[in-house]
Amino acid sequence: MAGKISCLVFLLSIICTGYSMAQAHDIYTLENGMRIVVDQDNRFPLVSMRLYVRAGSSLEKPGQEGMSHFLEHMAFKGSDTRKAGEVARQVEQAGGSINAGTSFDYTVYTLDLPADRLHLGLDILQDMVLEASLPRDEFDMEKKVVLAEIHRSMDNPGSRVFSSLQSRIWHGTPYAHPILGHAETVQDMTPGDMRKYQQRHYQPRSMVLAVSGDVDPADVLDTTRQIFGPAENRGTLQALPNLEIDSCRQNPVQVMHGPWQKAYLAVGLPVPEIGSPWNTALDVLAHLLGGDTTSLLYRKFKYEAALVDDISASSMSLDRVGILYFYVRLDPDNLEPFWEKFTRTLAGLDISAFTDQDLERARISMEERIYRSRETLSGKASGLGFDLLMKNDAMATDKSLQELQTITRKDLQSAMEKFLDLDGAFASMLLPEQAPAGEDAFSLRDQLTEAQPEREAARESRQPSQPVIRDLGQGRKLVVMPDEHLPYSALRITWPGSDMLIPCEQQGLPQLSASALTRQTRDRSFSEIQNFLKNRGASLGAFAGRQSVSISARFPTRYSREVFELIQEVVTRPAFSPEELQRAVDDQLASIREQEDQPLGYAFRHLFPFIFESGEYGRLHLGKKDYLQQVTPEDVRTFWEMQIQTPFVIAISGQVNMQELDGFVRNLQDIRPAGAPSPQAPQWGQEKQRQARLKDRTQAHLLRIYPVVGKTHQDTPGLKVLNRVLSGQGGMLFRELRDRQGLAYSVTSMLWQTPEAGFIALYIGTFADRTREALEGFEYVVDELKKTPLDEAGVERAANMLFGEYHRGRQTLSSRSREASSLLAQGLDLNFRKELIKLAKQVSPEDVQELACKYLDLEKSYLFEIIPD
Repeated sequence: MAGKISCLVFLLSIICTGYSMAQAHDIYTLENGMRIVVDQDNRFPLVSMRLYVRAGSSLEKPGQEGMSHFLEHMAFKGSDTRKAGEVARQVEQAGGSINAGTSFDYTVYTLDLPADRLHLGLDILQDMVLEASLPRDEFDMEKKVVLAEIHRSMDNPGSRVFSSLQSRIWHGTPYAHPILGHAETVQDMTPGDMRKYQQRHYQPRSMVLAVSGDVDPADVLDTTRQIFGPAENRGTLQALPNLEIDSCRQNPVQVMHGPWQKAYLAVGLPVPEIGSPWNTALDVLAHLLGGDTTSLLYRKFKYEAALVDDISASSMSLDRVGILYFYVRLDPDNLEPFWEKFTRTLAGLDISAFTDQDLERARISMEERIYRSRETLSGKASGLGFDLLMKNDAMATDKSLQELQTITRKDLQSAMEKFLDLDGAFASMLLPEQAPAGEDAFSLRDQLTEAQPEREAARESRQPSQPVIRDLGQGRKLVVMPDEHLPYSALRITWPGSDMLIPCEQQGLPQLSASALTRQTRDRSFSEIQNFLKNRGASLGAFAGRQSVSISARFPTRYSREVFELIQEVVTRPAFSPEELQRAVDDQLASIREQEDQPLGYAFRHLFPFIFESGEYGRLHLGKKDYLQQVTPEDVRTFWEMQIQTPFVIAISGQVNMQELDGFVRNLQDIRPAGAPSPQAPQWGQEKQRQARLKDRTQAHLLRIYPVVGKTHQDTPGLKVLNRVLSGQGGMLFRELRDRQGLAYSVTSMLWQTPEAGFIALYIGTFADRTREALEGFEYVVDELKKTPLDEAGVERAANMLFGEYHRGRQTLSSRSREASSLLAQGLDLNFRKELIKLAKQVSPEDVQELACKYLDLEKSYLFEIIPD
């Protein structure tokens, strides 16, 4: 019999202390040692499964670097009962999604399905992890894909600086090499090598299955025992040895140059592994230093000194090592003054740098992150599975949250004294080629010289039990979507307008205005706003799309009145001071540079002005440097006063305090109204092909764009199915260009639509010398789709994928408020997307073929290429 571990005693202890975050779940152990944790949650007709395997890069021996990640890829490449690509097709056929990821200490297989397909999901997971056949032809093909992924990672500045850092701070340990491995070790791998590795590490006693969703725990246990129970362990499981860290002190600072516009800096300090009594204190310390916009380093170097674009800190504890990690993005000219001040700040840091309010704010913010992760079934399954695998305790996160409430200033001071020792630190810097600095320009300095919060009631008044739309008059609307699961509210206000309200020469102004909006009001400074939010575990932001501007907030319902007052202040009394506007300008310019440092970021920044020659879509949404540098507070104020007169939509999801909401809505209705702007159908450009060359990149990125109709057209359900036929691991593009031809690591299609227009884009990231083959591959797939109708199963797969994506995408409170405000602001029905999914179920193979012939016309298409130079 499987052993069931009762969590009742611990749950009772949680309840007795007044703490309500603990999850009720069931834990079982099969006879072969495989462990199962089940969380029953019937909010959605879905089930989320996570299968964790103790097989990560830290378990690889010399010569095996990258084996865990490569094996994760090969798990999708067939077994004796399923051929390559069939796993993805079956999952998508059922309306689910499947993926996998490799870390230092484990590999996790993630599978989300409709709840009634639990048996299928478990059967697929067993087939992948225990029955993978590793056929030679698929192995050789996928090896090319993995090698491309390794090269592609070096095009990412963040990946490159971390790789440099880990090789030195964890020198001499299996954590020193990248999770992806090295090109030379992957190149030498054989199916026989991989089979031995799989047999050694993919054993039932090394696995944890986590399941969350609308399931019966007993059914999960019975089905798992039936499918995984017969699996046997091989050999004796040996304990992993403790590691002696022999950091490479000969090179504590490494400076690298490349084709970048910004400078990127990573600094790491060794800290203990998972399970250390220091973990919680280090998590809090990292949050206080660089966890959010109220943190010490962010305030000091971003807001006050204006030396960085972004700075963060995090504590990462792994199975046998750990790192306190700082990551910084900044202008190259600011690097040396920042470095001097940064090292001096850390060297002189002690607990007096943080107030009791700072500590309480960190507690609330860290607790809020846990709440947020538990909004979704996938988040809950991931957390439970990780805790049981890595900490041997599915309740570990709940216990850590209890520890969080007892962390004292003395605990933090002790952690600083023990671990903030720059004599043991390492740094990696990535600079533009023209930047003159080398390692000798930087040095690392020597060794660095309470209250449990009361909780208020989450709800103050009753709320409706079903979604309610209220017409506020003059085109304004309010929609309330109740959800009792968490004591939080997520609000979104959307105004139509944005780029529709401005001339072309002011492109970038709406997003700049949105960025400046929440920084300061006439009554509160930036720091006061940030402290207000973090003290309440709340968030507030503003964003400009091309046809609308939105403000979003997420907050504990008990703070509704205070947060509503702040939002009203932001909307009606923004300051737009010269100082804060300049910071917003600097941030937007930094975002433009960062976007253009990434090949895909560059492509999508320049794609719309290429394919649309007029209207709000034919613009650089973030604007241009010359204009942004001359924007005045009066320009922003004029735009915002014009914007907020358009008819707004307010959408709120979660536990809603209706009394406070009503007062908030009445106050916003006092704004003088004006009519809504009318969107114009974008004019397609005359130029059909554009190529950009980026220096020292390793991959080419190709986008073939086909114009289609807007989302309200009767063809839209069929176009959604057509796009899903092409995309996904079971889609035609993936099967042909990646599985069969081995042309790419990443290949897909995407459908973009507004009410007025849209396009289907085929994308591939491929080898620089195989772009012609990739483009011919696009044409081959499209021609096949036009010539031969799909079978019913292919169309059913696409429709089921749309169903699954719709429900998975609506699990968070913020996603539902965002969807509602966007739809109503566009004049669409609240159930518009839901009805499209229903109509997609009626699409036939002949419909898909007809739409492919109608819209996938090569002569009318556009081609955007990013080519390495």
